Amino acid sequence: MRRAARGDRPRRPGARWVGAVATAGLVVLTGCGSSLLDTSTSTTAAGTPTSTGPGGTTTTTVPVNGEVAVAFPVVACTNPAYGGSAVKSSSGWNPTILMAPVPTSLVGKVTFYTDGLHILLGPSGWTCAQVTAGTSYPGTTTTTTSYGTTTPTAVPVATPAATSGQSAAIGARGATTLAVYPPNDPNPPTSGAPAPGAEGIFATYATTGSDAGVFLVCPFFAIPSWQTQSTGCTTTKPTGELTNSLTPDVTAVADPAGVVGNLAASGGQTAVSGVVLFPQIPSAISYGSPIAVAAESCSLETPSLCATVLSDFEVREFPVPK
Repeated sequence: MRRAARGDRPRRPGARWVGAVATAGLVVLTGCGSSLLDTSTSTTAAGTPTSTGPGGTTTTTVPVNGEVAVAFPVVACTNPAYGGSAVKSSSGWNPTILMAPVPTSLVGKVTFYTDGLHILLGPSGWTCAQVTAGTSYPGTTTTTTSYGTTTPTAVPVATPAATSGQSAAIGARGATTLAVYPPNDPNPPTSGAPAPGAEGIFATYATTGSDAGVFLVCPFFAIPSWQTQSTGCTTTKPTGELTNSLTPDVTAVADPAGVVGNLAASGGQTAVSGVVLFPQIPSAISYGSPIAVAAESCSLETPSLCATVLSDFEVREFPVPK
């Protein structure tokens, strides 16, 4: 999502999302059947140590609206384009822990990952990185050496991996994507859209003023026909893909195993679930004005964690137009 100074919705700091839960987030969480707010979790006295998280960090539980919030560690995402260095927020906000009403049974099993602007929940011990545009080599150029010889060199060109959905957005102009993936992945999904069946959490942020933003939302929401035509985005739902409109602004998506759908990493041997967020601002949509949009997909060998991962994303990125 973009900052308020340049976008259509105010950007909230990652830790200040309780208001969204109180107003609209609970509706989304209930609609997803998520375990983010676990009513069966026991509540202890505020400040009571409960367990030790990764790196020896002590987590505590405190009551929040009758539920339990737990302090989870935060890991900085890296940028492969800069030698894998950690991404630091230009605003200076680089948290090391965040409180969240995630079931205490997940303490030590999940971690927050951030680039200083966006926050993702994922399995502990994994790697988070910014994703660069995919490349292909359809053309060449020539380089003249000091000896007067010329050598053809392939020219990388960014190419969308699909014609709609998140996979297309990742390879398109105007997208910011974060990937949380296993540290031992032999083919890290850091360049272009992930391969079918790739394990990971993939979050993409864009605006409808860019090709990427149109790709994200055109299969699930109504937008001006000229926008779909200008990008070549297809609005036809892939065979087997399931969608559920949770609210006018939020659509849940599921791509069963083997279904090549609109979600990143779909088409493999495991199911992929996701959510797409598009604030419904009628005047802006009618004129094709830029609106901040986002999508997240969850592709895990243990898919039961996806409900919590996606619900946390919905709450943190819940559309709040300016």
